[in-house]
Amino acid sequence: MADPKTRGLSAADVTRRYIDEHPSVREALRDDLLNYTALARMIGGAADVRNEEAVTIACRRYQRELGRESPADAAVARVIAGSRLQVHSDIALVRIRDDPEVLDRLLGVGRRTLTSLARRPLFEVFEGTRAVTVLCEEPFLATLLAEIPARLRLSVERGLAIVAFRSHDEVASTPGVLAFMAEALFRRGINCLETVSVHRDSIFVFRSEEVIGAYQVLSALIPAGPDPSPEVESPGEHR
Repeated sequence: MADPKTRGLSAADVTRRYIDEHPSVREALRDDLLNYTALARMIGGAADVRNEEAVTIACRRYQRELGRESPADAAVARVIAGSRLQVHSDIALVRIRDDPEVLDRLLGVGRRTLTSLARRPLFEVFEGTRAVTVLCEEPFLATLLAEIPARLRLSVERGLAIVAFRSHDEVASTPGVLAFMAEALFRRGINCLETVSVHRDSIFVFRSEEVIGAYQVLSALIPAGPDPSPEVESPGEHR
């Protein structure tokens, strides 16, 4: 049965949509690792397209386009090339119910505790539609949890790490940067607990067993330069 989403589309349009929706197929096609006839049969069967020759031609055309860097791809590459990695270890992640009481308590702990410290610890709050996520350094976790009633806590995870891409201002107006990095992690099967873009920072949170592989994947996206080393910060060094 034909997919309702592809009804009325040409064989070329159906082929392009299928490849766009399957990143692993697109990457194999980019590297010229696929048999065009076999791919055409697979797409034809999945999308109920009977003109196998038209699908094969569309696959070959798509592969040629992948070999040419588009202006959008070039813009993403420029942003990535000008970025630097920053790693924060010993991070905790707290998920809290979205309750009016929560934000008041978080603001309170920020005013009373963070402003009185000589060094500002990592403390980031992200409000979603149903929950509030807080990232903080593990030594600060006890102070934070003392302010959040147990009935409002959804989960607490320790032993995490943040890998942050610190980019130039143009990252805010360049589409696809975060998707490019996320897809690289996806291809390696690396799970990211949280992802958020804050101004010039693209932040990824990982469990301890994933962070080395994640750093290797993300650092490989940045061309080698005069200073390829990441900024590595422990809680005592955070700026």
